[in-house]
Amino acid sequence: MDKIRRNDQFYVYAKAAIDTADYQVLSVFYLPVIGPQAFALFSLLCNLMNRQTLTSERYLHGDLESLMNLKLTSLETARHQLEAIGLLNVYFYSDCFSYEIKKPMSPSAFINDGILGQYLLAAVTESRFQKLLQFFKLPKVDKTGFINVTKSFEDVFPSITISNYQSVSGLIDSSVAVPINIKKSDFDFRLFTESIPGPFLDKSQLTEEVKNKIRNLSYVYGIDEIAMKDIFLKATNPQLEVDIIKLSRYARDAYKQKTQIEKQTDEINLSSNENAQEGIKDPATYFSSISPKKLLSDLSGGMVSSADLRIIERLIDEVKLDRGVVNVLVAYTVKNKDGVMPSFDYFEKVGMSWLRNQITSVESALDYVKHLNRENGKHQDSSSSKKAYSKNKYSDKPEVKIDWLESYIKSIE
Repeated sequence: MDKIRRNDQFYVYAKAAIDTADYQVLSVFYLPVIGPQAFALFSLLCNLMNRQTLTSERYLHGDLESLMNLKLTSLETARHQLEAIGLLNVYFYSDCFSYEIKKPMSPSAFINDGILGQYLLAAVTESRFQKLLQFFKLPKVDKTGFINVTKSFEDVFPSITISNYQSVSGLIDSSVAVPINIKKSDFDFRLFTESIPGPFLDKSQLTEEVKNKIRNLSYVYGIDEIAMKDIFLKATNPQLEVDIIKLSRYARDAYKQKTQIEKQTDEINLSSNENAQEGIKDPATYFSSISPKKLLSDLSGGMVSSADLRIIERLIDEVKLDRGVVNVLVAYTVKNKDGVMPSFDYFEKVGMSWLRNQITSVESALDYVKHLNRENGKHQDSSSSKKAYSKNKYSDKPEVKIDWLESYIKSIE
């Protein structure tokens, strides 16, 4: 239902204008997380609105495609990023989409959100992260010795009651993006609470806000229930009150410590096993054994989104491709699209083509990729090369150098 077509109409509206201060937050904090295409789409949608009414005329998605100079699939990916990060609400009726623009979060809310702050840190280096914070840091004001003498409302204004006064809807309001919460979480709170000794847990402190924070931290840093228990206890004071800011900090520290230990363990294993790197140099072994998350992490050099993992899940479940074949297909496609992960629709078409050509194993997938490269001299999955391919002729084809694969394997050594 939410798939867009060129002839589908859309209009944009907002409950509050996006001002200069909002754009600074968008440019400094949101842009590194969502990327330039999603940022450009948000800016264009804002500029399509009338500045007085905060609504736009109706347009076609074909118009949006031309204005952005992007394919419809790329526009849809960018739109989904805006939805996921809370900057856009999307509604659909008949053949028309309604796009509600949301103001970005304040700098303080973004950094202390529990999700977005960590994603920003993952997108930039630690030193750059600290520099970005300086854009919004307020100088400390020394109020030592001062007494608060501010008058309250009732001290100044008399009491008044008007019986027929009614609230009015539809007026301009803040309409700020809400904090990100992970809805699909397998975090077991029963196991978590049972692992905490009774005297150290006040269950009334496990409010929905605290639970959401725990779910978010567990999702971002891959922290299980037992490890989260230790973090939770460290962030709890003697009165059994939970400090959410400390909870985030201790989770981040635990992740760094875990990563450092894993890195040291890997170095020890590699130095003590001469065959360790030999195994990873063999493409068939690599693609047969690697997990989708590790593969995408190697390809992107960092963070892996759940949406990308969902594409791989659907290729296995719906298209019925072998897991190793899916790994080859994803690595080949992403490398040849300059690091961009296409939509599921694209992978579905290519995957069905591979099935028709009886690509059912990692070895046949790698041979097929070599064949494609030899046919067109480029790294494109073209239909003409697919037609020329024949499974029975693997042994007759000369060995073809795969530049992307060689550089890829070197990059993961």
